[in-house]
Amino acid sequence: MFLKSAEQKYLKHLDTQGVFNNTTKTALPQTVFADVVRKHFEKQNAKTPKALLIGFDGARAETMHLLCESQNEKVTGALFHSAYSAVQALKAEGGLYLSFAGGEPSAPQETSTAQGWAAILTGVWGSENGVVRHLPLKTTCPTVLRELAGAGKKAAFLAEWADHFTVTYKEEAEIALRENLPLIFQKYADDCALEAAISEQITDGADCVFGIFEAPDYNGHTTGFSLKNPRYAACICRLDNVAYRLMETVKSRPTYAEEDWLIMITSDHGGHGLRHGTQKQFDRMTFIVSNKPLGAK
Repeated sequence: MFLKSAEQKYLKHLDTQGVFNNTTKTALPQTVFADVVRKHFEKQNAKTPKALLIGFDGARAETMHLLCESQNEKVTGALFHSAYSAVQALKAEGGLYLSFAGGEPSAPQETSTAQGWAAILTGVWGSENGVVRHLPLKTTCPTVLRELAGAGKKAAFLAEWADHFTVTYKEEAEIALRENLPLIFQKYADDCALEAAISEQITDGADCVFGIFEAPDYNGHTTGFSLKNPRYAACICRLDNVAYRLMETVKSRPTYAEEDWLIMITSDHGGHGLRHGTQKQFDRMTFIVSNKPLGAK
C-alpha cells in the first residue's frame, strides 16, 4: 500500500514507545474483538463470565496519546497517573492495542460506522457479514450478542445512532424479539442517558452489555477529527471518565467476587478533517484496550 508522507508520519507518531502494546505493523484487525468475547464466554471457569464492552465512535488511535504517557514527552506530555482513567486502568491490567478498520489491504471496505461496528460485533468483514455499505447485517451472520443470547445469556445493545436500529441491526432485533431471546436493542438520546442505561444493565445482572458513545464522531464531523480540536480532545477524556464510572459500577456488584469480567473499549474508525470512510491511515487506525491481554506484540 502506497502511503503519502503525512500518513507515514502519523504511523510513526502512533509507534511512539510507551503507549501501545503493539505497533502499527502488528495492528490487530478489529474483527478480533468478537472472537475475544466468544472465547471469554467459552472458557471453563469457576466464576460466571460477564462482559462490559464500550464503543467510542470515531475515536482515532491517536486519542490514546491523551490518556497514556509515552517515553517521548513531546508527543504525550508529562502525564500523571489518573486514578479515574478507564484506559489507564485497563491497560495496566491487560493491554492497549492498535487495531485497524477498513478491511484487509487486499480487500478494503469503507472505514465507516456501520461497517466498523458490524465487523467488531461479528468477527468478520463486510464481504461476509453483508455490511459492505449502509446495509442490514445478514441474518445468517449473527453478532456475538445474538450468539450469547441464543445460549441463554442476557445481552444488550445500547446506542445513540438511529441507523443501528432502523438499518444495520433491524432484522437482528426482530429475530431476538420473535425468538424471545434475552437480547435488547435500545436507542438513547445522548451520552448521559446511555451511561445511565449501561449502568442499569450492569446492576440488573446483564451478562454482556455493549454500548456505543457518539461524542467523538459527532465532534469530529462538526469541528474536526484532530487532537488540535479541543472539543474532539475533550470528549475523549470525558468518555474515559464515563467508562471508569461504569467499571466502578461493575466492581460494586454484590456478586463481583464470583464473576469474571471482560472489559474492553474500542473504536469503529478514525477520521481526518471532517470525514472518514477512506483507506487513509487516519481513518483506518483504531484501538482496543482490554483488561485481558490479547497476545499482540
